[in-house]
Amino acid sequence: MLTAILAAFVGGLLIILQARLLATVCQRAVIEGIGLAPLLPLLAWVGLIALLRGLAAYLSEHAAVKAAAQVRQRVRTVLYQRLLLLRPTGMAGEVGPLTEAVTAGVEGLEAYIARFLPQMVLAGLFPLAVLLVVLPSEWRSSLVLIFSAPFIPLLMVLIGKGTETLNRRQFSRLSRMAGHLLDLVQGLPDLKIFGAAKREAELVAQVSDQYRTGTMAVLRMAFLSAFTLEFFSTVGTAVVAVIIGFRLLAGDLSLLDGLFVLLLAPEYYLPLRNLGLAYHSRMNGMAAAERIIPLLEQPLPTKEFSPLRAQRNTETSTAVTNMPTESSSTDLRALCGESIEIVCESVSFRYGGQRGGVQDISLAIPANSMVALVGASGSGKSTLARLLLGLAQPESGRIAVDGTDLMQLDQAAWRRQLAWVPQQPFFFSATIRANLLLGRPEADDNAIQQAVAAAALTAVINGLPEGLATPLGDRGAGLSGGELRRLALARVFLRDASLVVLDEPTAGLDADNEQLVLDAVERLAVGRTVLIISHREATISRCQQVVVLAAGRLEQVTTSRKYLEVTQ
Repeated sequence: MLTAILAAFVGGLLIILQARLLATVCQRAVIEGIGLAPLLPLLAWVGLIALLRGLAAYLSEHAAVKAAAQVRQRVRTVLYQRLLLLRPTGMAGEVGPLTEAVTAGVEGLEAYIARFLPQMVLAGLFPLAVLLVVLPSEWRSSLVLIFSAPFIPLLMVLIGKGTETLNRRQFSRLSRMAGHLLDLVQGLPDLKIFGAAKREAELVAQVSDQYRTGTMAVLRMAFLSAFTLEFFSTVGTAVVAVIIGFRLLAGDLSLLDGLFVLLLAPEYYLPLRNLGLAYHSRMNGMAAAERIIPLLEQPLPTKEFSPLRAQRNTETSTAVTNMPTESSSTDLRALCGESIEIVCESVSFRYGGQRGGVQDISLAIPANSMVALVGASGSGKSTLARLLLGLAQPESGRIAVDGTDLMQLDQAAWRRQLAWVPQQPFFFSATIRANLLLGRPEADDNAIQQAVAAAALTAVINGLPEGLATPLGDRGAGLSGGELRRLALARVFLRDASLVVLDEPTAGLDADNEQLVLDAVERLAVGRTVLIISHREATISRCQQVVVLAAGRLEQVTTSRKYLEVTQ
């Protein structure tokens, strides 16, 4: 950035030198009557200075853009890493606004750095340099320049205040619109099924039109600012021209000095006008910073290291070589590490401090157990699961893992103990092997084969033309829903986690696939702590304990048999 400012200032000094040479050429040609030939060296210098000015402008622009790009990349990297550490929820859990902040928000900082900051420094340096050379030649014109210049930044600030309020409102509206569009895209299949796609498209058009109207209001204010800046700079230059004209007529001023001052008068106002035009970039940058800075300043979870019990060896190279068949219920402890016990003590969490979440949850999930988490939609099941996984931090209360506060654990070590299978597991457009290795890239073929067999997928994989090298399409296209669920479980087997959380593992499956998935889940639960979010009776019946939530509160903890007797 310093290079950009120095290059721009050097360009300004060249403007002063060029104006002096042009005034000298006119003085010699008009007043002294010198011919063209003696003036050619001066004209050559004028041309050379014009080229140097162009080079200085290029270097300044290039350096400013380069510095802004580096800052943009740095801020985006730091912000992205910060969000990963924050495990976003609540304020930082709004995916649409977050995406907009990381993309368009950071882009807004680039214009602020590349345009506004260099112009702000140049507006303070170059007019002062002009006054220093004009004052000895024509002090009356210098007074006009001195007293007229403050009106430009003053009006720029006054008009900019109103524009800044509108611009901040537009930035917030853009964030809300980004979140709304993301929700619509994610729910597009449901909208089509219920015939609501057209209605939502009309709503998007309405919101977009409101955003367009607001943007035009900001532009009207920006154009008003540009007009005001041009008006005062034009009036100031005209007054200087009048003063110089009268002094030339009176013979009190030489043509050299008069023309030199007149040539510099418009250049004197130029940095101030450019600063006013760049003020819009400042507003964009400030609006973006107001969204980004709170994310960067949000306190991180405590990351002090506290060893997990037994510090499991996740390598399955020591697993037993005699892998049971897919239908076998033989003990699979060779694939599993030690399970962990989780205790919630009066845990509360609400999104944004007001909506959703859970309240005053006191619960013990025993080690080496399979627990069902049930309740109506919105009862807090997913929130509680995120809290147990460490993806959200309780506002009050405590979550203990084997007696140690979850927030005091080494988060990297803790995540190595976890496996999370959402209702719709995500698979990349890559081979089956690549998708399996996502959670454990160093796994060998033997470990992969064991995990595939434990998930009841051996026959499916062997039936594919390329086996594990078979490529999957986007989101796992090429396998059925039941096969994808079991492939997700195979990924968990391969990861060998201590705590496994499954969200509706059998939702939407037929009876045969449901049976295969539940058998695999039972094998997965050996030696692990497994938490299952489910409404299905067949799934709940496999669990030893059922945790019932209602309206964010713990309603009861019972056995699966008693729960099913009451609900049937």
